[in-house]
Amino acid sequence: MARGLWERLRSARGFGVLTLLALMALLALVLSQDGGAPPGGSTELETRLERILSLVNPNGDVRVMVREDGEGGVTGAVVVAEGLANLSTFLELQEAVTTLLQIDASRVEIIGGQWMGG
Repeated sequence: MARGLWERLRSARGFGVLTLLALMALLALVLSQDGGAPPGGSTELETRLERILSLVNPNGDVRVMVREDGEGGVTGAVVVAEGLANLSTFLELQEAVTTLLQIDASRVEIIGGQWMGG
């Protein structure tokens, strides 16, 4: 019976759409698994970084997401700095993150700032 249903679905015009939707749902489920971060919150490392980086960028809110491998090593970081006004502050944020996390600058993404948009 299940085989007959599978054959009917496979021959249906919407099979590709159904397959795509199933894959998207699976991807969403995998991405929602946050690698051990507390539900609805930041890790202790992210919270500490946010406090430090807020001192470097006093013009606005700073949010940090740190990507770690399964063994606790940091593989990358994203910093969203509201009110980032100039290149100097951008570089200071980048230097602070690379120093504190001991990762290469190519693994750090700093987002925000009027100087970027013109």
